[in-house]
Amino acid sequence: METLKHLFANIIYPLAAFAVSLILTRVCITVLPHLGYMDMPKGRHIHKKPAPRAGGIGFILAFWFSIMLYAGKLCGGDLAKLADQNVGQFLIALGGASVILFFTGLYDDRFDMPSAIKLLFHIVAGITLFFLGGGIRTIFDYTLPWYFALAVTVCWTIGIVNAFNLIDGLDGLAAGLASISSLCIAAWILISGGNLPMVILLFTFCGACLGFLVFNFSPARIFMGDTGSMFLGLFFAMTSMDQCSRPAVTVAALLVPLVAIGVPIFDVILAIWRRSVRRFSVLLLKENLDDAEAVTELEHGIDATGRIEIESVLRNGNGVMDPDQDHLHHRILRESHNRTSRAVLLIYAISIVFSLGAIALTFIGQNMPALAFLLVIIGVFFTLRLANIELLASMSVVTQGVRFPRKSFILTAAHPLIDFLMVAVSFFLIYALLQRPVRATYNIYMFLILVVPYFLVLIFSGIYRTYWLRAGIERYFRLMKLLVLAACISFILLNIFAMKGWVLDGISKRMAIIIFLLQTSLAFASIITERFLLHFFEAFAIRSYYLKNSPEAGQHNTIIYGGGLGCRMYINSLYSSRHLSCPFHILGIVDEDPSLQKLNVYGFRVLGTSDDLETLYKKKPFDTIVFTTVNITDKSIDKVRTFARAHNVRMTMFLSQEYPANLELFEMLQSKAINPFTEDNPDDPGLGI
Repeated sequence: METLKHLFANIIYPLAAFAVSLILTRVCITVLPHLGYMDMPKGRHIHKKPAPRAGGIGFILAFWFSIMLYAGKLCGGDLAKLADQNVGQFLIALGGASVILFFTGLYDDRFDMPSAIKLLFHIVAGITLFFLGGGIRTIFDYTLPWYFALAVTVCWTIGIVNAFNLIDGLDGLAAGLASISSLCIAAWILISGGNLPMVILLFTFCGACLGFLVFNFSPARIFMGDTGSMFLGLFFAMTSMDQCSRPAVTVAALLVPLVAIGVPIFDVILAIWRRSVRRFSVLLLKENLDDAEAVTELEHGIDATGRIEIESVLRNGNGVMDPDQDHLHHRILRESHNRTSRAVLLIYAISIVFSLGAIALTFIGQNMPALAFLLVIIGVFFTLRLANIELLASMSVVTQGVRFPRKSFILTAAHPLIDFLMVAVSFFLIYALLQRPVRATYNIYMFLILVVPYFLVLIFSGIYRTYWLRAGIERYFRLMKLLVLAACISFILLNIFAMKGWVLDGISKRMAIIIFLLQTSLAFASIITERFLLHFFEAFAIRSYYLKNSPEAGQHNTIIYGGGLGCRMYINSLYSSRHLSCPFHILGIVDEDPSLQKLNVYGFRVLGTSDDLETLYKKKPFDTIVFTTVNITDKSIDKVRTFARAHNVRMTMFLSQEYPANLELFEMLQSKAINPFTEDNPDDPGLGI
């Protein structure tokens, strides 16, 4: 009841922020064009008409006007006492940093400041924020060293400021997300019984953003520019760090503010990932192929979406700071058929769902952990769906690593570090789940016993002299034996330490054995799974993603004739780097062997025999039949040839047997070979067999 009374008594300040923001934004629409603050349609810009920018001036001034009135009330009219209030400390740090970014944004919106200079001012703003009392200084009741706290504060400030800068690409998007995020964090503080003045501050900030949103929603009459987007980012960087630094902070207190601003954070992470992968892939292609071949690879691989300038990328490279049109709002805009308002509302909905989910998760997790885990899994799958382009680009790089292993040494060189991290994470995860409380100090002896033997055994065994993208079953068997050996060494050391009484921090021998068994199982599973995923990406996933994103009209529906060893080799070839992006959609297999009928062979169903081709064609038309066997009777050949000519279906053959090393034969086969990136038919559609 007291909480509601406090909110109603101070509702005037959010309302004032809304009204003042509305008035000042309208003034900005009139004044800013005369000062040269105009955003002209060009390049990647989506808007079609010129509009004033730097409109963030309106809601920034409205926020500070309203919140200083509230701060004066809290201090009894004596603003000198502001630093004695928690919200006052927040405002002092925010104010000092926002002054720097405000003038940086004004200059950038008028004259387009170089990105390196702008980054320098972001760093200065982060440092200012820290030394004025803001930033993250403690976490989980642990006080960070000042230099580490300063580095974290500056990096987090830069990251969130740029996240909101990047997300400001559609009418009303940044202001709307800021309003939703501030309401979500305010609701969480209210539910958890937090600081009421901080709630009023968040409501006031929301009111200022909504006042600007009236003129910024599609079709926008004004843009906030970097002046506004950097202030939004600074505010939420400060808010999230403030919540994380609270005494007795919990995982929930960390989760809710981060998820509340999750859309901009997710978008900037995807941008860094996407651009880094493309950069690495372009460099790899330029070093191994000429420009024409590289263009083909880019068009069918890392840029199947066709939204980067291929020729420009090959000439100038594609850096992490270079812009593109694959941000989250660009993708949803395309899905919405370029209807801006619909795309923005959909992103609003995503933000609301994730924010409410984070709040619900904090309460469900205490009483129904199984349901909470299910919600997390659903969230992960939805997140991966939004990262579709990045997954496609990443898998393309893995594929190019198969083709050019000498140039992709990093895939092999990184394995020792990856394995060590997996074993270490397994240890900390199991230890945290079993030990109470979670904040208990990790036993250094347990860590050395259960983690270090894996690293030493694998390093000195020579197993890392393996190119895992081309590893045979023998290497996997050897890896398993080495993991068992490392586990045995850990178990022996564990028993020795237990007998000597060296297992400390109240861990019983029984608990130590349980930790060992669980950690060993998780370490085995993670190391083997990581290598399996490499093969999965290289051999299947990228082709599946490509077919999924290719128009169905451009795909070649194909039937394989023959379910023997040649079929297996053809499928392996189909999922190789040369054919990965070829739009061949395999419908199934035809084979004369009655024992194979209706069974699954090499991942595809045997649909029938040559007698069933007409029936299969009526159900699903296809345009290619690939022979993967030479063990065919003349009668079967005639049936297939007659069917193919009647329906204009091309016939090809995949050769998988040894032949004499005859130069004329080589030249003939090469001249007849089918280019996977073209739709050209062989010279002889009938294909004499």
